[in-house]
Amino acid sequence: MMKTWKKIALALSAVLVVACNHDDDILPNKPKKPDAPNPPTQSILPKKELRGVWMATVWGLDWPRGEYNAESQKASYIAYMKALEKNNINAVFVQVRGRADAFYKSDYEPWCQYLTGEVDKDPGYDVLRFMIDEAHKRGIAFHAWFNPYRVATKKATDAAFPALDSRIPQAMMVDYKTIRMYNPALPEVRQRIFDIIKDLISKYDVDGVHIDDYFYPSLTAGETIKDEEEYKKYAPKDNNGKPTITIEEFRRNNVDLAVKGIHDVVQATRPEVVFTVSPAGNPDYNYNTMYADVVKWSREGWTEAIIPQLYFPMGNAATNFNQRLVWWSQYTFKNALFIGYGTYRFGDPKSPAAYQNASELAKQFAFASKYNKVTGSVLFSAKDLLNNPVDILSVIKDVYKQPAVLPYLGKQAATPPSTPTNVRANGKTLQWNGPDGAYFAVYRDNGAGKEVTTIAVTRQQEVTLTEAGTYFVTAVSKKDNAESQPTTPVKVN
Repeated sequence: MMKTWKKIALALSAVLVVACNHDDDILPNKPKKPDAPNPPTQSILPKKELRGVWMATVWGLDWPRGEYNAESQKASYIAYMKALEKNNINAVFVQVRGRADAFYKSDYEPWCQYLTGEVDKDPGYDVLRFMIDEAHKRGIAFHAWFNPYRVATKKATDAAFPALDSRIPQAMMVDYKTIRMYNPALPEVRQRIFDIIKDLISKYDVDGVHIDDYFYPSLTAGETIKDEEEYKKYAPKDNNGKPTITIEEFRRNNVDLAVKGIHDVVQATRPEVVFTVSPAGNPDYNYNTMYADVVKWSREGWTEAIIPQLYFPMGNAATNFNQRLVWWSQYTFKNALFIGYGTYRFGDPKSPAAYQNASELAKQFAFASKYNKVTGSVLFSAKDLLNNPVDILSVIKDVYKQPAVLPYLGKQAATPPSTPTNVRANGKTLQWNGPDGAYFAVYRDNGAGKEVTTIAVTRQQEVTLTEAGTYFVTAVSKKDNAESQPTTPVKVN
């Protein structure tokens, strides 16, 4: 009998070993395995990676920071773009609609007051066009960041909300003690959000549409969500007229419909535009307070990338950076996973001790680098690159040593552009002819079986080199970052 049990135990062990080995291949949260050796004649391209920053404009936080003069605003923004370019950051997420206002001329909402100091005052230039152009000329992708529901806020509960712009229907509003917002329970609110996003991506060459972690409000003590009437009216009902879902399920469905609708309107209007969401790092908070079922959105493919805000220190508690990263890496399915880093916490005396030293950021980056699922990072927020609290730039410069090509984020099979032609050296300048609709990556070959060095990612068709070597070029589609085959290498003396 004992021998029989031993045989059964051995058989089960074998099954478990096979299952575990299989999980290593399919589960997204397993640490990276050593790469298989490449053929000795093949060079190795670096991993594709999104490196972004959030630029908050509500209350002028990152930009324009109280600058109401167009030339000063432009100079300030260009300084940001130069800082991003210098530190090999290839994406910026700019808040173009922070609270039912706009950083562009809109038929739906007023000009943002943080541009001029006055609500709906034309700043005298095409702000969004300028911002996109300055990013693109430096090879930086521009993602338009929307807050879908927020309209106005106030600090004192007994204060009045500002006057509502005449273009915004009062019937779509719901007021709480400190926040006025578009009512998430109304179908016409969702349609308005879709129309606003379609309007913007039709007019402007943005690379992405982005929404953050504000869905249903996190209310003050004693407040409850005001949606009983909408629940009675819009929730599905049985034959007796009784709702067949709970009010919590109703709320989550309302946000589901908004997220899916944004995805659908982007796909129908400009499918090359990437749709990303940056939920709070705590999944329970998202699900039970924000009524945001992020796991469902990921599973259904309603987003291209999830960027959880992992603004916690490393540690062993469930709320810490590493524990949260492991969780998110398991539940983003076919979506790309970028990590949101809370650089704003560094040097803040109210932050934990870990945030008083830049080594914490280095540890977080090092931990994330162990996971194949993680293909990018976004820093909150842009002003930290200029203020450099506790010398976090030393870590960022070390992690982002070389430029990086953005990862492929398309939903369909990649269709790479044609390979550049006529690659030639003119002294220390490398030149080529490239296809339309592409940007370009320039690599230095380091020998067979070795990873190449990324020299530049550019929208130009030439680059000035600083040292001799063997170089080649690829074309990368502006549409979805699909990369061509490399050109024949060229020696530069």
